[in-house]
Amino acid sequence: MKKGIFIALFIIGSGTLKLLSISNYSVQCYDPNFVELSTSTYKNEEYVVIMMNKAGQRIKTKYFAAPDNGKSVYKRYADWSMRIQSMVLVSSGTYMDECYNEETAKPVGLTIDNGVPVNETLIKNKMDALAIVYASGGSGGGIVVANLVDGDLTLKGNGIDENRKFNLRRSADDLDDFMEWAESQEATVFQTHLLVYKNVLKISATNSNTAKRERRFLASGKDSDGQSFNIILNSPASSSLYESSKKALEFLNKFKEINVNYMINLDTGCQNVIELRNSNCTVNKAVSGTQSINSAVNLLAFYFQ
Repeated sequence: MKKGIFIALFIIGSGTLKLLSISNYSVQCYDPNFVELSTSTYKNEEYVVIMMNKAGQRIKTKYFAAPDNGKSVYKRYADWSMRIQSMVLVSSGTYMDECYNEETAKPVGLTIDNGVPVNETLIKNKMDALAIVYASGGSGGGIVVANLVDGDLTLKGNGIDENRKFNLRRSADDLDDFMEWAESQEATVFQTHLLVYKNVLKISATNSNTAKRERRFLASGKDSDGQSFNIILNSPASSSLYESSKKALEFLNKFKEINVNYMINLDTGCQNVIELRNSNCTVNKAVSGTQSINSAVNLLAFYFQ
């Protein structure tokens, strides 16, 4: 555990200070029962898997999409993580244009940061996943993913009819109302490739990028005991998005016995950043990206509360 020194000082009758005791104390970023790291080989493919138990909503999510008030994404993240002192994992998120220019880089697709629009262009093909991160605090800090092809997004709050189905791609009114809702709820939103939805592969060899590289996915699902998890799955082997997604779904289904609600892509192209913390707050070297975290232009963080 991370060690520190606790010094107890007491004032005695003469007004002088007396050292009573010196002891070690331990710092813990999170309860290790909620996070499991494993490395597995399945059909000659190696996977590094971080499973974060969703029980009690103790592990929460925050997304940093853009600079704010002169602070870079990394500076925003660094200041915030220093305050909360309970980091589990941080990774690069969605794709960026001009990704090597921190000042002008912008997320690709519809992006909202704490209710503030960053990119209002909703991509109407290929990037079918809309990830919504609810504002932190209380029961917030959760992440959900909608399938934009289905056009059946439902929302809560701001007087929204909970039975209403939002089709953001086909209805300008739905998109306008969604933007108003996101602002009122201080929600964070980003768009990316939807690889798996309701345990069905949603990407094909003909409609995906054929570039071969290391892959990283965010999945959500339940195990055979009914426990729910957010899962970061790293596939170090160089592979196309389709092939890697197909193999990852089989690995999660058959080896990990996870029924996958959704799986989305996290960028390992122009930015490849990941940092996992041990429960004692030290950095776990079992998983790493190819770039420094301080070069990231958007970051998806998981923390314990």
